[in-house]
Amino acid sequence: MRGSLLAAGGAAMAEGPVARAVRSKLAAALQPSHLQVLDESARHGGAAGAGTHLAVVVVSGRFEGLPPLQRHRLVHAALRAELAGPLHALAIVARTPQQWESDPSVPPRPPCMGGSKHERRGDGAGEA
Repeated sequence: MRGSLLAAGGAAMAEGPVARAVRSKLAAALQPSHLQVLDESARHGGAAGAGTHLAVVVVSGRFEGLPPLQRHRLVHAALRAELAGPLHALAIVARTPQQWESDPSVPPRPPCMGGSKHERRGDGAGEA
């Protein structure tokens, strides 16, 4: 299983405890042929390695015949505890080995728009 962790600039980063748990749980649940876990917390106002915002690329035969929603549900089921706790956002690319072989590119994620649902905005949005 190939699964190096790369920063946006391509430099290797050490995985924090949340990313390690995610990697371990996805490997056990889905037996992927390819797995990448990328901690993007620093892109979203968190500390690097905080594990609050992760992106995963999972290539598994378990996804054969399943639509994208069902694939995402399998990933979410494996990470139930992390999603209920420290993991705030999870970007998922879930492909079959055949899909990955024909197109190993990963679509870019949109930039963070910043802010929080707990922040008060001056335009009246979010106020009750």
